[in-house]
Amino acid sequence: MSNQIMVIIVNEHLENKISDIIKNFEISGVVKHKAKGTSKGTFWEFFNIKREDKTIYFLNTTSSVAKKIRSAINDNENNNKKQNLGIMFNLNCGRNMIMKNENSMIVTVVDYGYSSVVMKIARENGATGGTIFDAKGTGANFSTFLGIDINSEKEIILNVVDSKIEKKIVREIKKHFQEENVSGISFSMPINNFVGINNK
Repeated sequence: MSNQIMVIIVNEHLENKISDIIKNFEISGVVKHKAKGTSKGTFWEFFNIKREDKTIYFLNTTSSVAKKIRSAINDNENNNKKQNLGIMFNLNCGRNMIMKNENSMIVTVVDYGYSSVVMKIARENGATGGTIFDAKGTGANFSTFLGIDINSEKEIILNVVDSKIEKKIVREIKKHFQEENVSGISFSMPINNFVGINNK
């Protein structure tokens, strides 16, 4: 069994249901964070429309437990009405490399207020949507005010895209910000077991 980081991104109204399901399994680490969805509602745009409130989970688990959680969530949401509610996928940990992947996750961390620029670049180059959440920078370059450390406000943008376009999107993000005084990073990683969470 390989170690996995399971990522679950769902509409906020499902937070209690998903949390209850996760509690039924032995998970060594769970991180939950509030986020916003940004996509425009086709079948693959599971992040949803109008920056709807989202909850994102990062679970440190094994591939077999991740599979059981995925099944439990899909069984729980198997209703009569079809509706896009979120997505789930796994990131492999350790030295086990995935040889072929159809999808990748692009992670971009930028100064606060620039997420719309990142999303515009991503969409223009083939991305269908993304999830945005707020963060704080903790690098060496921070300022102080009245003796209090002020960490720079950041935004993190997650885009799940076809692996064929990941490099192009990262390259275009870098190119755009090279001439601006904006700090941040952008990178991609392969994902597996990518599925949508739908009411059927």
